Amino acid sequence: MGDFLMTAMKKYAVIWCSDASGDLELQEKMISAFGRENEEWEIIQPVENDFLEKAFDYSGHVISGSPKSVIDDAQTPLVSNLLAFLRGAAQRGEGPVVGLCFGAQAIAAALGGEVGRNPSGRFKLGADRLEWSSEAQVLFGPQVGAGPTVLVQSHGECVTTLPPGGVQLASSQTIPHEVFLVNGQFLGIQGHPEADRQFLQQKLMAYHRALFDDDEWVRVQQESQQALDPERVIALGRRLLDAGRLPATPQDISALPA
Repeated sequence: MGDFLMTAMKKYAVIWCSDASGDLELQEKMISAFGRENEEWEIIQPVENDFLEKAFDYSGHVISGSPKSVIDDAQTPLVSNLLAFLRGAAQRGEGPVVGLCFGAQAIAAALGGEVGRNPSGRFKLGADRLEWSSEAQVLFGPQVGAGPTVLVQSHGECVTTLPPGGVQLASSQTIPHEVFLVNGQFLGIQGHPEADRQFLQQKLMAYHRALFDDDEWVRVQQESQQALDPERVIALGRRLLDAGRLPATPQDISALPA
């Protein structure tokens, strides 16, 4: 009992950046993916008046996707407040942050990277298989690339240039920076490891159908049938939230206690 009382329950936040249908379902999926027992999770939103006051009161954060653009909507309260929080977190050097889709792009934009349209110029909807980089295998061991990693994808923009201190961990045929780490504190994931096939088919595909002609839609439907495997990406995010920081260079690995 004494040990239990002495161990404070960690409190994490999902920074929710969307107002689309299915919000509650996806919030629950995010917490289920990245949360653990004996943790407290709350939903906070950058549009709240006290967001920047309370956002630093958590052990770590997971940033959701959003229909907003860090490029086109940079002056909106949602985006400007989120970027201000990320810059503040970097300056403090505390509080791990995992960013999903729009959240990954916000990390890059806030910390000195660049975000632009997808290289193809087209909206990506479906699923992509990730290829882990040699840096990822040095930092986290060869097991990170030992099996397939396939994530749901839904984005028209992506990170085109990593911020200073950024390390590419995984790429895909669609974009070069599917997963990246910045200074060991910020993990960007362009895909949606929290989303399953049902959410892709029933929510995301229904929402974005008008963006595709019939021939393109056939490809989307085919991709939506792929077996998804997000577990390595989720484990990496969970590891960051647990530890507070991940090794950012091979030198960091050698400095870890045996």
